[in-house]
Amino acid sequence: MLAMDSLVQSPLTLGRALRDTRRRRGLSQMQIADAAGVGQPTISSVERGITSVSLSTLLRILSALGLELVLQERVRGEPGHLG
Repeated sequence: MLAMDSLVQSPLTLGRALRDTRRRRGLSQMQIADAAGVGQPTISSVERGITSVSLSTLLRILSALGLELVLQERVRGEPGHLG
């Protein structure tokens, strides 16, 4: 099992995390696209942080990479923390 924690705060950091995971696992964009049921250009755009995809598409891409989405509260004092 690969331990990976990435703080995602923008489409660009999400794309980089997905690309890095794909590369570490030795997978091509086409393999992930096929597994997620999307086109290879979609994977390329997501990895570059230049496109918006639906939540269901993002979840399929995460699943194809063997990743899951985990939400957690921000620590006080972090940007965007209310309260």
